[in-house]
Amino acid sequence: MSDKNERTTRHFFQGMFAGRWLVACTVLAFGAFPVLMAPYAAGDDPNFGEFIRFDEPGTQFRSTNPFGIDVRGDDIWITTVGDHRVFHTVAGKDASSHAGLTLVAGNGKLGYSGDDGPASEAEFNWPHEVRADEQNNLFIADTRNHVIRRIDGETGVVTTLAGNGQSGFQGDGQSGSQVKFDNPHSIVLDQDGGLLVADTKNHRIRRIDLESGVVQTVCGTGKRLLPTDGADASTSPLFGPRSLAVDDDSIWIALREGNSIWRINRGTNTIHHVAGSGKKGDGGDGGPLADAMFNGPKGIVLDQVNGLAIVDTENHSIRRIDVSNGSLETILGGSRAKATLSMKRPHGIAYHPTLGLLIADSENDRVLFIRGY
Repeated sequence: MSDKNERTTRHFFQGMFAGRWLVACTVLAFGAFPVLMAPYAAGDDPNFGEFIRFDEPGTQFRSTNPFGIDVRGDDIWITTVGDHRVFHTVAGKDASSHAGLTLVAGNGKLGYSGDDGPASEAEFNWPHEVRADEQNNLFIADTRNHVIRRIDGETGVVTTLAGNGQSGFQGDGQSGSQVKFDNPHSIVLDQDGGLLVADTKNHRIRRIDLESGVVQTVCGTGKRLLPTDGADASTSPLFGPRSLAVDDDSIWIALREGNSIWRINRGTNTIHHVAGSGKKGDGGDGGPLADAMFNGPKGIVLDQVNGLAIVDTENHSIRRIDVSNGSLETILGGSRAKATLSMKRPHGIAYHPTLGLLIADSENDRVLFIRGY
C-alpha cells in the first residue's frame, strides 16, 4: 500500500483543508471536528455487515439518511440528506476499523448559502452525491438547490460550479449561473476533464467542462421515454437518469423511472440496453438481462471483477450484473440473496478494493459493506 493510502485523518486534512481555514473552522464552527459513530460490531459473517452507523445516541451530531458515497484510495466521503452534510473517513485495514467520521461540509441547516466561505458553514439542500478528484477537490450534487458545487481541496472553500438555484433547463453552451438544472442527482468525473451530471427531472445527462465551465447535453431530449438500443446517444431520450458510472469504454446509466440500465459507448457515442424490461418489479435473476425487472434503481458502481452493482432501491436490495457473461444475481437484501441483511431504501454505492462494496442503507441510517465482488 502506498504512503498516500496509509495517511491518517490528520494528514488528510493538512493536505485537503490546509492553513488558516482549518484553524478557523475547528475553533469557530465546532470547537473540534466530531466523531459520530461507535466502532463497528462484527456479525457472524465477516464478508458483510455494518461499516458505519449515523444514528448512535449520545453523539454531538447525529446524522441521518446517508445517500452518496465516493472512494479514492482509502479516503471515503459520504453525503447525508437528513441534515444536508458531507463527511469523510479513512478506511482501516478491515471493516472493523476506520478513522472515524469528520465533518467536511454543511452546517446542518437546509438552504443555499455560504459560497466563497468555509464549506462547513455553508447550507445545502439534499446533497445526493459527492465525487473527489485526484487533488481532493470535491464536487457535490446539491440536488434540491439545482446546482453543482465544488469544495477546493486546499482551502476548503465552497463555490457553485454550475446552476443558479432555480429549477429549469437552460445554458447549453454556457456556464455558471447561466445554467439551469432540475434536481441533479448523480455526478461522476468522466476521466477526460469533465463532470457528467444526471439532470434527473430534465431527463438528460449533461457535461461540465472543468476547465471552461461550459455545459453541454450528452444524452437526453427531455422526453420521458426509453432510448432505442444502438441509437445515437446525442439524439436519444432518457427516462429519469438517476445514477452514473464510467470506465474507459462506457458511461453506465441507471434509469429510475425507466427501471433499466443502459450504457453509452464512448467511442461511437451510441447508447445500448444493458438490463431491465422497463417494467417495475423484482425478478429475472439468472435469466435474460432484457427481461429482468427493477424497482427504482438509484445507484450503480463498477467493481474490479467485471461486475456492475446496482442499488435496486424500492426492492431494498443490491443486484449485480457479471458483464463478462451477462448474468444477473441479487447479492444483498431482498428475498433471494445469500446475504440476508435487511435494508431500507438504499441509495448510494461505491467500491473499495479491501472493503468491497460500500452501500448507503439510507433509511436505516448506516453504511454497509459486502466483500467478494
